[in-house]
Amino acid sequence: MIHHQKNIRGLKGETNEFLLLLPTELSHLICFTEHHLKEYVLANTHIPKHKLGAKYCRKNLKQGSVRIYVRESLKFTNINLLKYSKEQDIEIAAFQFNIQKGKVIILCIYRAPCGNNECFLNKLETILNSLHKHNSEFIICGNININYLESNNKKNQLDNLLGTYNLTDTISFPTGIVNNSVTLIDNIFIDNRRSYTIKPCSDFLITMGKFSHYSTYLFHVTI
Repeated sequence: MIHHQKNIRGLKGETNEFLLLLPTELSHLICFTEHHLKEYVLANTHIPKHKLGAKYCRKNLKQGSVRIYVRESLKFTNINLLKYSKEQDIEIAAFQFNIQKGKVIILCIYRAPCGNNECFLNKLETILNSLHKHNSEFIICGNININYLESNNKKNQLDNLLGTYNLTDTISFPTGIVNNSVTLIDNIFIDNRRSYTIKPCSDFLITMGKFSHYSTYLFHVTI
């Protein structure tokens, strides 16, 4: 399975440009954070050979929001997490699909820089606990606005929580380069019992300000 995660600030009017930048490999999953689109706009935004698998759109504040597109050939079940989402603190969408020995649950998350970290952690723990089964595993991707290039309390708290579900961070390269600031605030967390290969796609780094983060790719070898 190939997982492609793109942090993109404001996709409205830029879908065609984004499609031109997609790699030749057809992504199985495409996760967006900060797409800024309202429900009625999102309903008319399409990606060829993919369908909308899960979404969260803000109702009150502008910007933010998350969505996941799935290749049309994949069978999946949407997971309704609307009651857990809170604008800025945790915006989340998820679905699951079956594998030979269980199921994989994909979660796409956005936490704003001003989001309440305690609320974020509490809600994330509640979500993971409610979904966790002995034969399930998680893949979490998104922009959590916690810099993994440096040691900090927020990083340590999140690592401690995710570690109880065998989740570990996978990205070691900067995902945000703006002026003189270099950060790693977009991440993909996977089950540490599996083997994965991950790499950045530098062709997606756009310095015009439209797309402010690297794309990241997760190649799942064993599924």
